[in-house]
Amino acid sequence: MSDKTMENLGQAFVGEAKAYFRLLAFANRAEEEGYPQVASLFRAIAMAESVHAKNHFALMERVGTTEENLKLSFEKETFVNEVAYPELLRQAWAAENKQAIWAFTKARNAEERHAKLYKLALSEMVSDRRTVYYVCSNCGWVEDGVRPEICPNCQSPSELYREVK
Repeated sequence: MSDKTMENLGQAFVGEAKAYFRLLAFANRAEEEGYPQVASLFRAIAMAESVHAKNHFALMERVGTTEENLKLSFEKETFVNEVAYPELLRQAWAAENKQAIWAFTKARNAEERHAKLYKLALSEMVSDRRTVYYVCSNCGWVEDGVRPEICPNCQSPSELYREVK
């Protein structure tokens, strides 16, 4: 596949992924405002956009073995935590944008946690360890095994954690 085609697939993937999340947010707002039919339309089209994104992703990236996928995910989370977010934070501090600083800090901290969980999963692949994960719906922090009373990253209450099995 040509470099230009890969670049175009990447742009299309990002566009479809953004549309998916935008439409889910629009669906939530329509639901809040009492328009369940419009909310349903937004969710249906969001699902369609996710199909497009999955199709583009399948052409761009190979899904390897679970071990390969854990290693790649660990590497990507580590890069984001150690390189990408520090640069975003530097720019947000320079712009004195407190909201962006807080958002990037919470995300960076959560990404560091994600990397640790991937590393743990790699070391335990052959064990039969089973756990439940809890995700903070405010900042994306992930805990395994026990729902925290207060999010260690953003101090949100326990009820904002969503259980993932």
